[in-house]
Parts: sequence; C-alpha cells; structure tokens
Amino acid sequence: MNNNSPLRNYGDNLLRAIYSIDQKNIDILIEKFLMKINGDGEVHLLGNGGSAANAHHIVGDFSKTFAILNKNLRMNCLSDNGCYITAVSNDIDYSSVYELLINTRIQKNDLIIFLSGSGNSMNLVKAARKAMNYGINTVSITGYSGGALKNIVDLSIHINVEDMEMAEDSQLILFHYIKQILINKLSNEEISMPKEQKRNCDDLIA
Repeated sequence: MNNNSPLRNYGDNLLRAIYSIDQKNIDILIEKFLMKINGDGEVHLLGNGGSAANAHHIVGDFSKTFAILNKNLRMNCLSDNGCYITAVSNDIDYSSVYELLINTRIQKNDLIIFLSGSGNSMNLVKAARKAMNYGINTVSITGYSGGALKNIVDLSIHINVEDMEMAEDSQLILFHYIKQILINKLSNEEISMPKEQKRNCDDLIA
C-alpha cells in the first residue's frame, strides 16, 4: 500500500490514538472485570449512537466468550431496549434515560462503563453524577478532552484523539484487547468452537 494513501494515514492516526491510552488505567479496568466474573453485581455499558452500538457489540461478544469458558459475567447494554429509551424520552426527557436506572436497575455492587466520544452527553453526565451520589463504581472511556465525565467517574480512560470515528474505533479495539487478556488470565485451555475453526482457519462454509 502507498505510504501516503488516505487509508494509511487513517490507520496511523488511529494507532496514535490507541497508544495514547494509559496502560495503568486499562489494567485497573481489567481488574474490575476480574472482580465481577463469578462475583457480585453486573457490568452496565452506557452510550449513545455509535458508542451505544459498540456497547451492544461488546456485551454480545463478552457474553458468548465467558459463557463458553463457564464463567459468570453479568453484563448488559441498557440502550438495547428501544421501547424503554423512547418511552422515557417521550414521557420525561432523553437526558434522563440512564439516570432513571441508577439505584433502581443499577445497584450499589454494579459497575457502569460510560462510552462517549466527547464525554459531554447530558444523559451520561447526569447518570454519572447520580451514580457517584449512590457510591456506584464508574468508568468512562472518552475521546477529545474527556469532557465532564472524566472529572466525575472513579476511573477515566482517555483516548487522546479529536475524531469521533477514531474514538469509537478505539473503544472496540480496547475491549477486544481486554477480552483477550481476560481469556489468558482465566483459561489455560484453548476455547473450542469447531464451526469457527472451519470458517476462519479451514476456509470452509460452516
């Protein structure tokens, strides 16, 4: 590929964004996951738009993987229920869709992970403030300046990039990395998925 191609430039900028993340903070998040696996409480991923789509993907990916490993990881994406989101937006306000769940659906022993490009989405900020008042553990993964979230949550993971697409790309890359680290820590055996082996390695239709 031409070293000056637009795709190469995008990839180089994305790599810089990934490398800007503080490894110590990632390691802390990994430890939080280890405490939740076969432990108390749930992990809630909250986001809007592309970040909500990432949350949806991450929850599905982690749920399958750790079930195969026979591990109990209760994890959910609270934007998945369009009926709930639209009802609260219509009857109260969109800025309340997550805040309303704090200390009701989301409890003291849970972990909330906020995914946001800007860190300034009002519905996330309001939920983070209410969670802080109830002593619920919170993490934010944000781009740009980190926004208001970085000063509210217990752990701020900041991606130093002023680009929404790259901020969202980085969210997925980070969680794929975290999943691989957790698998290595929790299992000495290779995960057995024969159909995936056929599709990916044997290049067969399965």
